[in-house]
Amino acid sequence: MAAFPEQVDDIFTAREWNVIQRLSPLPEAPPPNPTNRVADDPEAAQLGQMFFFDVRFSKDGTVACATCHSPFHGFADVEATSLGAGRGTRNAPTLLNVAYNQWQFWDGRADTLWSQALSALEGEAEQAGTRLQYAHLIHRHYAADYEIVFGALPELENTTRFPTDGKPDGPTFDNMSEVDQHAVNTVFANIGKAIEAYERLLISRNAPFDRFVAGDTGAISRAAKRGLKTFIGKGVCILCHDTPTFTDDEFHNLGVPQGTLPEDTGRYTGISLLLADPFNGGGIYSDDTAVAVRILNFLEPIQQHQGEFKTPTLRNVALTAPYFHTGEFPTLESVIEFNNVGGTGGNFAGQREGTLEPLGLSEQEKADLVEFLETLTGELPPTHLLTKPNLP
Repeated sequence: MAAFPEQVDDIFTAREWNVIQRLSPLPEAPPPNPTNRVADDPEAAQLGQMFFFDVRFSKDGTVACATCHSPFHGFADVEATSLGAGRGTRNAPTLLNVAYNQWQFWDGRADTLWSQALSALEGEAEQAGTRLQYAHLIHRHYAADYEIVFGALPELENTTRFPTDGKPDGPTFDNMSEVDQHAVNTVFANIGKAIEAYERLLISRNAPFDRFVAGDTGAISRAAKRGLKTFIGKGVCILCHDTPTFTDDEFHNLGVPQGTLPEDTGRYTGISLLLADPFNGGGIYSDDTAVAVRILNFLEPIQQHQGEFKTPTLRNVALTAPYFHTGEFPTLESVIEFNNVGGTGGNFAGQREGTLEPLGLSEQEKADLVEFLETLTGELPPTHLLTKPNLP
């Protein structure tokens, strides 16, 4: 840990500096994911990068993961709610440092990155394709690379056994034998596992804030230092953004208004979807179920979860406007003002966080907070990870 910097001891107390040091650095590598045996396999990551940028992984060949998670926008989306195969009802969060998250999606309905990818691949408003379609795409264009990482593909050339399109609750998939359904589901799961291997490389570290905590007192401005003091003090931001990832990985109801969007139960429905997902970390397509099962066994949707959404990371937050799950807040200033007035009623107002109260921040304090948040923009991943590779 860096010593208490004498140059700024007129801003921070020693106690405040101890709190600040808990926020940096970001660990060099994300926690391991035993549910995915190829999570840190370089060949799987190369394959996953191709899948991530390949628009053929969509119903009509126009949408890829990169459509809504653009490397030119902090791997997030400029749209308030994402436009893939259809218009979604939530904003697409950043994928920078996403492998540090315990839960995926705003409602936490995925407990691994690979299962999150699968949901998007078949989501009607996202990529809207089917697992049979994708299995045949792998067979036609990626067979050799896939088999190096995952082993032999099923006999997909036999379209009587393996129709060219379909997913569960559709007749072409449901009429297949259980053995062949399982074979296709395994290919589908492996697509997600390769995408996760790529996304685990999207690490952004060494922000100006990190350099400041490490001892470079000139890495951030005096205004940003004042903003940091407000962040851990009067602004009470530290209550939910209290780790080096700048999120508590928990779910909260802040009273964010839904506007014209449909009612959204957030974590309440998210838990049910997670428990029912055959691709969750405790399911048969997981490579190690032990830890996931212990966690899943404690999950149950209760009334308290209504209207709760995941605390987003604040790292790189200046790159990823608009904000909140609705995408209705266009600037950091608008988010700070929302928190300054203590939120609003929003949906499920009765479940809103009881600790939310008006903060009484001055205009200077609000401006300083923005200045501090801008110091959380880290170095981007290596250039070769930010561009579309040559596709087969």
